[in-house]
Amino acid sequence: MNGAKSIPMVTARQLAALDGLESDALAGKFMELFGFAPPTRNREAVRRRVAYRLQELASGGLSRRAEEFLDALADGDPLANLQRGTATRPTRARGARYVREWQGRTYEVLVLGNGQFEYDGEVFGSLTAVAERITGTHWNGKRFFGVR
Repeated sequence: MNGAKSIPMVTARQLAALDGLESDALAGKFMELFGFAPPTRNREAVRRRVAYRLQELASGGLSRRAEEFLDALADGDPLANLQRGTATRPTRARGARYVREWQGRTYEVLVLGNGQFEYDGEVFGSLTAVAERITGTHWNGKRFFGVR
């Protein structure tokens, strides 16, 4: 071999046997290995998770030190704990300027703060209202000004 560990023969047979299992049987194997139902009904996704777990069990899994490190890392990650992260919002800091070139003309909007925007000496309550004034049709203001 080229220095890589070989998968024990029983595991190789188990992996090959997974290809012939129907979705319900794979879901049962998943339940047996993980202790809960698979989060998806996608057969290939479940098969891969089962195959990974079989290989993990055959090779002994992670060291206790690695598990502790990953647990500590996950404790500080809201997504790992199924919590919503804070969404990044475009700057609406007072004084920020949004600039857009449209139909050969450059348009500039000044952020006044408190959800107000100034365009062409007039105050608007949203970027959408500004975009509508410029185009004469309904536009999403963030999209029109390229704000992500």
